[in-house]
Amino acid sequence: MAKRGNGEGTIYYSEKLNKWVGQFTVGRKVNGKINRKSVYGNTRKEVKEKMTKALADIQSKTYIEKNDITLIELAKEIVEDKKDANEISSNTYKRATYTLKYIENGDIANMPIQKIKAKDIKDYLKTVTIYANSTIEKIYQLLGQTFRRAIERDYIIKNPMLFEEVKKPKSDKLDREVVSLSIEEEKKLLEVLSTQKSSYINIILLMLFTGMRIGEVLAMKLNDIDNNYIYVSQTMTRDENDKTILGNKTKTSKSKRSITINTTIKEILDKSLNAHIKNNQNLLFCDKNTKEIIKPHEVNSYLSRLNKKYSIANNLHNHMLRHTYATRCIEAGMNIKVLSKKLGHKNIQTTLNTYASVLDKFEIQEDEKLEEYLLKNNIKIS
Repeated sequence: MAKRGNGEGTIYYSEKLNKWVGQFTVGRKVNGKINRKSVYGNTRKEVKEKMTKALADIQSKTYIEKNDITLIELAKEIVEDKKDANEISSNTYKRATYTLKYIENGDIANMPIQKIKAKDIKDYLKTVTIYANSTIEKIYQLLGQTFRRAIERDYIIKNPMLFEEVKKPKSDKLDREVVSLSIEEEKKLLEVLSTQKSSYINIILLMLFTGMRIGEVLAMKLNDIDNNYIYVSQTMTRDENDKTILGNKTKTSKSKRSITINTTIKEILDKSLNAHIKNNQNLLFCDKNTKEIIKPHEVNSYLSRLNKKYSIANNLHNHMLRHTYATRCIEAGMNIKVLSKKLGHKNIQTTLNTYASVLDKFEIQEDEKLEEYLLKNNIKIS
């Protein structure tokens, strides 16, 4: 039989549990019923202290109910929610599952999220430096999203990632330096292409003179082109079975953009339109035999065969053409903000980070411009 403590009302001894029990109310449940909670202890004093703290937390709105949901469970829920809401493509979802695996391999993955401290996160992040910076970025972002959701759900009061300087670590690996064609190599490629009859030529030329990604070029539809602009609104992607499909949106929201059609681009588009093969998806480029989409790896294979035969550069692949376009823009003195918009980067920092090595080469040149300007305006030490 339970015995209540004198004047304490909600504190009593349970002979069945052989423990002291304290009961208190935390508002009401969703169904309107009173939400009663209990604390336990071996002594009345221990229970009273727990009760006092719980009631004080309720008063200050810092009380949280015990919850055993783990970090990895909540992280998986976030990824699945994005997929179900159609916020991410099949390809992005697949990459997100890889990120989940990296987190799942960590010691904090199966810890209840309420018990994870800043030090636990820092210790885990020390183990991910073996991966590339791009992978670390995705891990860090998903961790942040997970703890923010935990706060929204009232699982935790404070975000442990905001304490003890839980910073994103840097990879032990060196970032891959952007490799583009030199001016001479680009000239050689153009010379070789002028002798070829392949249906891939205009695809390659568009990448080289617009900086568009291969998936964006292959996803172009006839109605994406008018007299002044190419409207980039979708890209090729992969489904959950790793099959190349025509996506219904671009890589990121910033990738959706318009590209001005200059004289060179107009010439390429005119040739492409003249060679256009009618297809059900209204694509500018399609397989001439099947009338279906052209896959990025098919263009890549063609470039590799050309390079092997004509020795154009040490290496030659689709994305190298985009880098070549960006490098030529930097060499020509294009404003980096304008270039970032043309490339469809998420922000200007992405452009600066990607082409840091290219920009460094022009540091001396820019210094010389300043010297020349100062001299021209007779600005000097007297």
